[in-house]
Order: sequence, then C-alpha cells, then structure tokens
Amino acid sequence: MTTEVLVPPLGTTVDTVTLVKWYVEEGETVQKGAPLFAVETDKATLDVEAPASGVLRQVTARPGDVLQALSVIAVIAAPDEVLAEKTGAPSSSTQAIPSTSASKPGQAVAVTGKRTRIFISPRARRLAEQRQIPLVGLRGSGPDGAIVERDVLAYLERNVAPAITPVAQRMAEQAGLDWRQLQGSGAGGRITREDIERALATPRSEAQPMVSPVTVEVANTPLEVISLQSVRATIAERVVRSHITTAPVTLTAHADATALVALRQQLQQDDIDISYNDLFIYIVARALREHRRLNASLDGDTIKVWQRIHIGLAVDTDRGLLVPVVYDADTKGLAQLAQETRTLIARAQAGQSTPTELSGGTFTITNLGMLGIDSFTPIINLPECAILGVGRINRQAAVIGENIVARQMVWLSLSFDHRLVDGAPAARFLRRVVQLVEGPHLLMA
Repeated sequence: MTTEVLVPPLGTTVDTVTLVKWYVEEGETVQKGAPLFAVETDKATLDVEAPASGVLRQVTARPGDVLQALSVIAVIAAPDEVLAEKTGAPSSSTQAIPSTSASKPGQAVAVTGKRTRIFISPRARRLAEQRQIPLVGLRGSGPDGAIVERDVLAYLERNVAPAITPVAQRMAEQAGLDWRQLQGSGAGGRITREDIERALATPRSEAQPMVSPVTVEVANTPLEVISLQSVRATIAERVVRSHITTAPVTLTAHADATALVALRQQLQQDDIDISYNDLFIYIVARALREHRRLNASLDGDTIKVWQRIHIGLAVDTDRGLLVPVVYDADTKGLAQLAQETRTLIARAQAGQSTPTELSGGTFTITNLGMLGIDSFTPIINLPECAILGVGRINRQAAVIGENIVARQMVWLSLSFDHRLVDGAPAARFLRRVVQLVEGPHLLMA
C-alpha cells in the first residue's frame, strides 16, 4: 500500500514553501519518522519526517521548487510493490508553482486550455480585492514570477494619488492644474483649496524646472548578489507595509539603569544567567499589564486590545531579522524567561524556528545596545501597535541632587501607531517602563 508524501501545512499565513533538499534519493529505503526532506518558509528551514516506512518513489519535486501546502510530491511504497507509471500532465494534486516562457516579464501565468491563470498568493489576492486593483496590472516578484503581497503594496505606492478635498479638486480641474504633483498642507498631507490657490498664484516663469540627474555608467562588478526572496523578501515586504499603512510616532526617554545593572550583576553572582533582554521583557510585560492599549493590534477596521501578553524579541540571524515570541511573558519568572529566550534565540540563529514560534506577538522589543547604538527609530512590527527600542547601557555623567556622578544610562525609544493609540497613553507607558528600569524593586510591589 502506497503512502503519499505531502507538503505539510505550516500555519495559516504560510501558503507556499521552497524545497531545500531530499535526505533520501528516489529508490532508497526510508524509515517512518526519519527526516525525509527539508523545506524553507519565509522565516525558517524545517525538516519533514517520513510518514511511513518503505521505498521512496515517484518524486515530482526538485530542490528549489516552490510548492503549495498539502501537495503530493512523492509516494512511499513497499519494496516489491508495482506502481502505475504517471503519464501526461502532472497530477492536479501536485501544486508546484510553474514558470512559463510565454508570460510577461515579472508576471507568472499558466496556460491551461483556453484560460490564463495568474499565480498570486492568497494574502496578495485579498489585498488586491480590498483595494480593487486589477491583477493584470501587477508585476510579480515572487517565486517564478508569482504575485506576492509586496507587489500589491508597491503598486499602491506607485499609483495611489494624494488625498484632495472635493472643492480643491474641482478648482484644479477647472484651471487645468495637475494637482497630483502638489504637496498638501492639510491633515495627513491632504490637498486643500489654499494649496490650489497658492499653486495658481505662482507664475509659471517662477517655477523651477525639475532637473533630471545625470546618469553615468561606470563599469563595476557586484561583490555579492542577494536574492530578494524568503526571509529577506518578508522583511522587505513588512517594512514597506509598515511604512505605508501606519502613522508612526517615536517617543524617547533617557533612563538611569544603574539599579538594573546592579540587579543583573547580583543575579549572575548567584549563578542565575540573565541577559538584559530578559530583564526588559520582564519589565515591559508587567508595564503592559497596566497599559493595555499598547498591547493591541489592528484587524481591518477594528482595534483589538489583547488579554494575553506575547512579547517578540528581534533576533539578528545570518538569514535576516527574525522575531521569535515569548508567549504569556507576564506570567513567567526571570529564570524561566531566560531559559526560554536562550532556546528561541538559538533556534532562530540556526534556522530552526517553527511558524508558531515566529507568530502571535502583541508587542516587540528590539535591542541594538550590544552594537554600541544609543538610540534609534524602531519600525513597528505589524499588526502590533508598538515596539520598544533599547540602546546601549553606558556610564555617563548625571546630576543627582547637587552632585554630578557617574551613572549607567540607557536610551529607550518607543515607536507606536497613532491610529491605534494617542501620544499621552503611549507616553505614560514609556514613563512606567522608565520607572521600572530605574527602580526594579518596584517589580516586587
């Protein structure tokens, strides 16, 4: 009896995976539960175990192929079992994304009979339908030219015109003025009647012509060519989406971390290995208990304030930035947090994170202090409301009473989406984080 080898479903947001390699060649024997092949998602590389024992037969996928979840890519049969040879077109159950030389550059299509099919990921299709974008106008940059979400976002960035009031638009059309070239002074960059009047009052002779930069071709050879796929593509897609869709505001605060540094040193002397990341996760989780509006995300037209607190930690890996998540961070002690973050970081850096470990966050922390960075502007990790950036902790002169003394200081940068929360609640949250950094004994209260 044959057993089909399926591409496993790896979460609700994972539509396709890339086959990395087979651990067993076709015709070789495999044992149930042994690693059979490896796949790569946009976040991690995972091994898939054999569903049965037997001989690997009828392999239809090769390393590098992009495969749909739950598609059949091989079978496992008994050593003496006779299988019918596949003829003609591939089985409809095999959902590898094909390429075609007949398609336009950057657009993947498959010709089946009289119909032309455009390959597009479900998330990209959903966004295109919401924004009423014709699929034929999109150019794909995904595997084999498939359209992915970043392609829809790029189309919106290129083609969405700035907002204009009805009165201003009517004035511009009557005067034959191309208002799309104007910079609006209204709320959110909206073009108002005053902007049109100002443009019409400016003599054409005073307008400064746009000077195109001179392009000089210089012979050069790339040192490295990096494919914008997998993790790098996901990072690019998310930062662009965050830039386009959010109303980001960053608040900064300078905190005296002397007591926090002393606490960590004391814990290490007691053989409790705690990192600053662990301490900040512990602090932020407890601050979020008191300031729930920061523990929120945007779902369509609805703001969801979450009951459970799941904190993501940005991790630098060879494959790009990953954000493993510590679930229910506010319910865990420091030692448990430290053990869990060590495991999550190690798995992320080894490319072994599962989709579950990289999803479900409600707030993110990113720490560049170990790289000598004092302060920076973190990019919001959509769909979350906010992200906290942590700078380096270093000795600086500080005024304590009437004296100038050396203290361990740290810059904290809170970026939040103004659509979800106002500046005052965000400032109160950051102030509470500063209080807990400066007085970690308050965590015991």
